[in-house]
Amino acid sequence: MTELERNTRIFKEFNRINVYFENLDENQKSIISPLIQNAAFMRVALDDLQEIINREGMVERYQNGENQYGMKQSAALQSYNALVKNYAAVIKNLFGLLPKMERPAIKPLMIREKTQEEIAASILSDEERLEKINREIAEAAAMQQRQREKEEH
Repeated sequence: MTELERNTRIFKEFNRINVYFENLDENQKSIISPLIQNAAFMRVALDDLQEIINREGMVERYQNGENQYGMKQSAALQSYNALVKNYAAVIKNLFGLLPKMERPAIKPLMIREKTQEEIAASILSDEERLEKINREIAEAAAMQQRQREKEEH
Protein backbone atom coordinates (compact mmCIF):
# COMPACT_ATOMS: atom_id res chain seq x y z
CA MET A 1 0.00 0.00 0.00
CA THR A 2 1.35 3.41 -0.89
CA GLU A 3 1.53 6.35 1.47
CA LEU A 4 -1.10 8.14 -0.64
CA GLU A 5 -3.53 5.20 -0.32
CA ARG A 6 -2.98 5.05 3.43
CA ASN A 7 -3.47 8.80 3.82
CA THR A 8 -6.65 8.59 1.73
CA ARG A 9 -8.03 5.91 4.05
CA ILE A 10 -7.15 8.04 7.09
CA PHE A 11 -8.82 11.08 5.51
CA LYS A 12 -12.00 9.10 4.80
CA GLU A 13 -12.08 7.80 8.37
CA PHE A 14 -11.48 11.32 9.70
CA ASN A 15 -14.45 12.59 7.70
CA ARG A 16 -16.61 9.69 8.86
CA ILE A 17 -15.94 10.47 12.52
CA ASN A 18 -15.94 14.25 12.09
CA VAL A 19 -19.57 14.22 10.87
CA TYR A 20 -20.71 13.68 14.46
CA PHE A 21 -19.01 16.90 15.56
CA GLU A 22 -20.30 19.29 12.89
CA ASN A 23 -22.57 21.10 15.36
CA LEU A 24 -19.74 22.11 17.67
CA ASP A 25 -18.46 25.66 17.54
CA GLU A 26 -15.16 26.36 15.78
CA ASN A 27 -13.24 26.65 19.05
CA GLN A 28 -14.34 23.20 20.16
CA LYS A 29 -13.68 21.75 16.72
CA SER A 30 -10.12 23.07 16.70
CA ILE A 31 -9.50 21.44 20.07
CA ILE A 32 -10.86 18.01 19.19
CA SER A 33 -9.66 17.87 15.59
CA PRO A 34 -6.28 16.35 16.55
CA LEU A 35 -8.09 13.68 18.59
CA ILE A 36 -10.25 12.84 15.59
CA GLN A 37 -7.12 12.68 13.44
CA ASN A 38 -5.50 10.28 15.92
CA ALA A 39 -8.64 8.13 16.06
CA ALA A 40 -8.73 7.96 12.25
CA PHE A 41 -5.06 6.98 12.11
CA MET A 42 -5.56 4.30 14.77
CA ARG A 43 -8.62 2.85 12.99
CA VAL A 44 -6.67 2.47 9.74
CA ALA A 45 -3.69 1.01 11.60
CA LEU A 46 -5.99 -1.48 13.33
CA ASP A 47 -7.41 -2.56 9.97
CA ASP A 48 -3.88 -3.05 8.64
CA LEU A 49 -2.83 -5.02 11.71
CA GLN A 50 -5.92 -7.23 11.40
CA GLU A 51 -4.91 -8.09 7.85
CA ILE A 52 -1.37 -8.95 8.97
CA ILE A 53 -2.69 -11.13 11.80
CA ASN A 54 -5.12 -12.91 9.47
CA ARG A 55 -2.36 -13.51 6.94
CA GLU A 56 0.55 -14.41 9.26
CA GLY A 57 -1.18 -15.75 12.37
CA MET A 58 -1.20 -14.79 16.03
CA VAL A 59 2.02 -16.53 16.98
CA GLU A 60 5.56 -16.47 15.69
CA ARG A 61 8.70 -18.47 16.30
CA TYR A 62 11.53 -17.03 18.31
CA GLN A 63 15.11 -17.95 19.13
CA ASN A 64 16.93 -16.51 22.13
CA GLY A 65 20.59 -17.19 21.66
CA GLU A 66 21.61 -20.63 20.45
CA ASN A 67 19.61 -22.80 22.80
CA GLN A 68 16.14 -21.43 23.32
CA TYR A 69 13.39 -21.80 20.73
CA GLY A 70 9.67 -21.49 21.00
CA MET A 71 6.51 -19.72 19.99
CA LYS A 72 5.27 -16.35 21.21
CA GLN A 73 2.52 -13.86 20.51
CA SER A 74 3.24 -12.11 17.21
CA ALA A 75 4.44 -8.53 17.16
CA ALA A 76 1.38 -7.58 15.08
CA LEU A 77 -0.95 -9.03 17.72
CA GLN A 78 0.90 -7.23 20.51
CA SER A 79 0.63 -3.95 18.61
CA TYR A 80 -3.03 -4.58 17.84
CA ASN A 81 -3.87 -5.27 21.49
CA ALA A 82 -2.18 -2.08 22.68
CA LEU A 83 -3.62 0.06 19.89
CA VAL A 84 -7.20 -1.17 20.24
CA LYS A 85 -7.22 -0.10 23.92
CA ASN A 86 -5.97 3.37 23.00
CA TYR A 87 -8.45 3.65 20.14
CA ALA A 88 -11.36 2.69 22.40
CA ALA A 89 -10.27 5.29 24.96
CA VAL A 90 -10.00 8.06 22.35
CA ILE A 91 -13.40 7.22 20.85
CA LYS A 92 -15.01 7.08 24.28
CA ASN A 93 -13.53 10.47 25.20
CA LEU A 94 -14.50 12.04 21.89
CA PHE A 95 -18.11 10.93 22.02
CA GLY A 96 -18.30 11.76 25.70
CA LEU A 97 -17.98 15.40 24.62
CA LEU A 98 -21.25 15.26 22.69
CA PRO A 99 -24.63 15.85 24.29
CA LYS A 100 -26.28 12.46 24.97
CA MET A 101 -28.91 12.95 22.28
CA GLU A 102 -26.23 13.44 19.60
CA ARG A 103 -24.08 10.43 20.54
CA PRO A 104 -23.97 7.67 17.93
CA ALA A 105 -24.06 4.01 18.75
CA ILE A 106 -20.43 3.10 19.36
CA LYS A 107 -20.63 -0.33 17.70
CA PRO A 108 -20.90 1.02 14.12
CA LEU A 109 -17.87 3.21 14.74
CA MET A 110 -15.76 0.41 16.13
CA ILE A 111 -16.46 -2.05 13.32
CA ARG A 112 -15.74 -0.85 9.80
CA GLU A 113 -18.06 -2.38 7.23
CA LYS A 114 -16.11 -4.65 4.89
CA THR A 115 -17.15 -5.91 1.51
CA GLN A 116 -17.77 -9.60 0.96
CA GLU A 117 -14.58 -9.74 -1.13
CA GLU A 118 -12.50 -8.23 1.69
CA ILE A 119 -13.93 -10.68 4.18
CA ALA A 120 -13.35 -13.65 1.90
CA ALA A 121 -9.79 -12.54 1.14
CA SER A 122 -8.85 -11.94 4.76
CA ILE A 123 -10.30 -15.05 6.40
CA LEU A 124 -8.65 -18.39 6.06
CA SER A 125 -10.91 -21.38 5.78
CA ASP A 126 -11.07 -23.66 8.82
CA GLU A 127 -9.04 -26.26 6.93
CA GLU A 128 -6.35 -23.74 5.97
CA ARG A 129 -6.17 -22.43 9.53
CA LEU A 130 -5.89 -25.98 10.93
CA GLU A 131 -3.19 -26.85 8.39
CA LYS A 132 -1.25 -23.72 9.29
CA ILE A 133 -1.47 -24.43 13.03
CA ASN A 134 -0.41 -28.04 12.49
CA ARG A 135 2.56 -26.89 10.37
CA GLU A 136 3.62 -24.41 13.06
CA ILE A 137 3.32 -27.07 15.79
CA ALA A 138 5.34 -29.54 13.71
CA GLU A 139 8.02 -26.91 13.01
CA ALA A 140 8.22 -25.96 16.70
CA ALA A 141 8.50 -29.65 17.69
CA ALA A 142 11.23 -30.20 15.11
CA MET A 143 13.16 -27.18 16.41
CA GLN A 144 12.86 -28.45 19.98
CA GLN A 145 14.04 -31.92 18.91
CA ARG A 146 17.06 -30.44 17.12
CA GLN A 147 17.77 -28.40 20.23
CA ARG A 148 17.64 -31.49 22.47
CA GLU A 149 19.96 -33.34 20.08
CA LYS A 150 22.43 -30.43 20.18
CA GLU A 151 22.37 -30.40 23.97
CA GLU A 152 23.02 -34.17 24.13
CA HIS A 153 26.16 -33.86 21.97
